[in-house]
Amino acid sequence: MNFLAHQYLSFQNPEIQIGNLYGEIVRGKDFENFPGDIRKGILLHRAIDTFTDAHEIVKKSSQKFHEKYGKYSPIIVDVIYDYFLIKNWKTYNDQDFETFVSDCYALFQSELRNFPEQLQFIVNHLIKYDWFHNYQTLEGVESTLKGISQRSKFENNIYKAVREVQLNEEELNEEFNLFFPELINHCKLFLEI
Repeated sequence: MNFLAHQYLSFQNPEIQIGNLYGEIVRGKDFENFPGDIRKGILLHRAIDTFTDAHEIVKKSSQKFHEKYGKYSPIIVDVIYDYFLIKNWKTYNDQDFETFVSDCYALFQSELRNFPEQLQFIVNHLIKYDWFHNYQTLEGVESTLKGISQRSKFENNIYKAVREVQLNEEELNEEFNLFFPELINHCKLFLEI
C-alpha cells in the first residue's frame, strides 16, 4: 500500500499517522528511539507492508504486471491500490475525501520542522505535488509512477503500466475490494481497536 492507504489505516490517530510516515525511513530497531504511538505507527507501517506483500490477492494483482515490469510489479500495485481506495472511498470511510486529505496535509505541515531531513523532503514533495489527489485519476497514477521510475536505480518504464490498469480495471478493483477489508481488520487487531 502507498502513502494514502497508510494514512487511512492509522484511523485518524495523529501520532500513529506521524509514526506511519516515519515508517518510510526508519529501519531496523531504530523504532525503539520513538515514543508511544509514534513507535506504534512505525510498526503499523511495517505490519501493513508485510501483510500486503504476502497476501495472495495482492500477488494475483501483481501478476498482471509481472511479465512487462518484473520486480516493479508490487510497486505498481501499491500505487494503484491507492487509486482504488479513492475510487471506493465511501465504502470504507464516512469522512469526506477532501476533508481527510486536508486534515492529513495540515498534520504533516504542523510536524514538518520536527522531521529529519529525509522525511521533510518526502513530505514537502507529497504536499507540493499533491500526491493524494494525484491518485484519483489514471493520469495522476501515471505521473506518480513516472516519478518513481525516475528515482529508481535501474532503467524501467513502469508508468506505462497504466495501460494494463485500464485493461484490467474491473478485475483489479474487485481484487482490491476483496483484499482491503482484510487489511483493515489486520490493522485494527494490530492497534487493538
